[in-house]
Amino acid sequence: MCEGFGLIVSKDLKVYFVEPNKEGDCSHSDILSRLGWKDNEDKFNRNFVRVEYADWKANSFRFDEENTLPGWAENNRDDIRTTCDGRLSLCAPALAEYNKVRAPAWAEYEKVCAPAWAEYKKVRDAAWDEYKKVRDAAWDEYNKVRDAAWDEYEKVCAPAWAEYNKVCDAALDELITALSKIEGYVPA
Repeated sequence: MCEGFGLIVSKDLKVYFVEPNKEGDCSHSDILSRLGWKDNEDKFNRNFVRVEYADWKANSFRFDEENTLPGWAENNRDDIRTTCDGRLSLCAPALAEYNKVRAPAWAEYEKVCAPAWAEYKKVRDAAWDEYKKVRDAAWDEYNKVRDAAWDEYEKVCAPAWAEYNKVCDAALDELITALSKIEGYVPA
């Protein structure tokens, strides 16, 4: 799995990428899958190479297969770097905008869930203490109390999670729209 902004560069020096997952990683496998390409078993005679920017910054550029680059990639190393840096400079602001929308949604989700989590832990911990006193006899009671507390926690968090996902999905749609206008983006 690629970390950060991952790209595929073809032998004809075309650059391909996809939108990142919620952790901000663009998968080389997803790009290849969307392109309908299979990995070539001959490491030195490939029609494409993998590139990544681990932290979405130009100075983290690296070939994923540095020690097995085919000759065409070695011969075009500077052109590949320049083209990939250009794509990064176009895509990174779109990701930053997505993260700007996502962050408050995540904060809201955590704000809603934190009291429920604290209540769940309080009930769970009290039940655990009781369990330790009487071990086997308390085990069934512990599970009953814990499950009820967990159900309550899930009831509180489910709507917040749904709202978080709704905000993220809308932001992801905007991210995909922005990225789709950049040459080399491979749609789902």
